[in-house]
Amino acid sequence: MNSNFSAVAVTALVVVHHAIALQHGGAHTDLAIVLAPWQNAFVNAVIVAMPFVGAILLWTRYAKVGLWLVVIGMTGALVFGVFHHYMMVSPDHISHLPEGSDHAHGTFIWTAGAIAMLECVTTAVAAYFVGVGEEQA
Repeated sequence: MNSNFSAVAVTALVVVHHAIALQHGGAHTDLAIVLAPWQNAFVNAVIVAMPFVGAILLWTRYAKVGLWLVVIGMTGALVFGVFHHYMMVSPDHISHLPEGSDHAHGTFIWTAGAIAMLECVTTAVAAYFVGVGEEQA
């Protein structure tokens, strides 16, 4: 498999994920849903930075490390998001949102679903390319 193709595909998925996650963060702000400090640290380190750095590394000789960073970061993002948006009852749960506009509620709900789906797809695609690299070695 062409390494440029894997870099383009995974980078595009990371960029789209981050763009939708940015909209989700805006809905958090609009609805005054504040994360705990440890949650903010997790979001910034694992959900934002790890896949971003991984995508950058895809364009270097450290592409395999980049793929692993994307796999780990997106897996962590998926577990975190599914737990907080769909399982744990809190203001961060899509069925227990605080008062706010219909637009903010709608944005929060669709972006929560979209980022979860993108995290699944991005994890699977990056893991596939890690496996392809293993076969070629």
